[in-house]
Amino acid sequence: MYSLNEIKENYRRFSDSKIENIARNESKGLRKEVLHILKDEITRRNLNPNLINWVNTEAKSYEGLERKTLLKNIQSQSCPRCNSETKLYGFETNTVKSFLIAASIKRKEFILCMDCGKKEKLNAIIITFFAGWWSGSGFLRTPYYILTDIFNFLYIDKISKRILDKFIDRYNGSFRRYGANSTTITRLIDLKNKNAQ
Repeated sequence: MYSLNEIKENYRRFSDSKIENIARNESKGLRKEVLHILKDEITRRNLNPNLINWVNTEAKSYEGLERKTLLKNIQSQSCPRCNSETKLYGFETNTVKSFLIAASIKRKEFILCMDCGKKEKLNAIIITFFAGWWSGSGFLRTPYYILTDIFNFLYIDKISKRILDKFIDRYNGSFRRYGANSTTITRLIDLKNKNAQ
């Protein structure tokens, strides 16, 4: 692991665009001491001061009661598919498609109501059942993923919690910048579901 002085020297050598990229895309995973070095470098170079706000919002994660409240707010939104006002869950699906010599495996995560999530999982199982067997690797992987998706029906709450926690962590900065209101939550759920397709 690099010392803080080495990190500081490295940051001084980076181009402005590299510093901006670190601030926008990598600041969430940096230690607090390194965040201070990054913010000092942004100030020293007279880069856009909004980058410091960006770094601050990305670094302050939701914990405790604040996280529980946000989780409850996410789950109480209308379903993005059917618009029903029931509890939302996180779902994961696995789809295997084979093409003679190779198999394509896609894992997707969605935030949907129970009915829409189950339909999405069943659709993935059906596609895998009919399209997964047609290569050597697909022949071996298809039963595994079909059984995994069927078995996961027993652990919907546990899987949902993992997916929703990851969703909060992924969009932490957006919640901090734009507020954890219904409009922001709905927009980010739509974005996540769209990226999964």
